[in-house]
Amino acid sequence: ISQTYKNWELVFWDNQSSDSSKNIFKNFKDERLKYFYAEKHTTLYKARDLAIQKCNGKFIAFLDSDDWWEDKKLEKQIPKFKSDNIGLVYSNLYFYYQKNGKKKIYSRGKLYSGFVREKIIKNYKIGIISAVIRKEAYEKSKTGFGSKYNIIGDFDFFVRLSADWNFECVQEPLAYYRLHENNFSKKNLDLEIEEFKKWHHEYFEKNFLNKLESKYLLSNIEYLRCKKLVFE
Repeated sequence: ISQTYKNWELVFWDNQSSDSSKNIFKNFKDERLKYFYAEKHTTLYKARDLAIQKCNGKFIAFLDSDDWWEDKKLEKQIPKFKSDNIGLVYSNLYFYYQKNGKKKIYSRGKLYSGFVREKIIKNYKIGIISAVIRKEAYEKSKTGFGSKYNIIGDFDFFVRLSADWNFECVQEPLAYYRLHENNFSKKNLDLEIEEFKKWHHEYFEKNFLNKLESKYLLSNIEYLRCKKLVFE
C-alpha cells in the first residue's frame, strides 16, 4: 500500500492458512486488494501458478507473507522493462534476522544482467521476492513454476526463463527476506540437495546443460552438503 508506484493490484492467495490471515486482510480497505481462498492446499510453487491466474497486469511480482519491500521497489523496477526482450527485472535484497533485528546485504558483488543463464547456474543471485516478471514471458514458458519442486522451483523457472529472455537488475536492495527458525528451506536442506540432484540429472540428460554448467551445478551441490554438515 505504501508503494510510490500506484498502478498495481494485490492478489492475496490464501493457501488454506490456519492463522488469522483472512481476518487481517479484511481490515485493509483498498479496491486493489483481492482475496482468494485455495480450494485445496498445494505446494508453494503450485500456489504461485494458481495466484498468477488471477492476475490482470502485464507484470507479476511476489511478496511472501513474512517478507517486505522498500517503498520505491516497483517505481525503480518497472521502467527497466524498456526493451521487449526483457523478461525479468530483479534487485539486490537484505536478509533480516528475526532473532536480533539485524540485516545483512544479500550480494556484495555486482549483479548480472543480459543473457544470464550460465551465470544463474554458476552463482544464483535472484531472490524471488525481488523479482518482477513480464507476464507474457511467464505465459510463454507454458509450464510456469509447476509442482515438481518444493524448494528450488524459483531456480528452475528462472533458468528456463533465462534461456529465452534477457534479465535486468537494480543494484540496490529493494526487498527484505526474513530469516527465522521456521524457514522452510533451512529446515529441509536434505530435500534441497535432492531436488538439485534431480534437476541436474533431468536437464543434463536433455542436453539443456552444457558440461561447464553441469560442473557449476555439481559444485553447488557439494557446497550444500558441506553446509549441511556445518549445521549438524
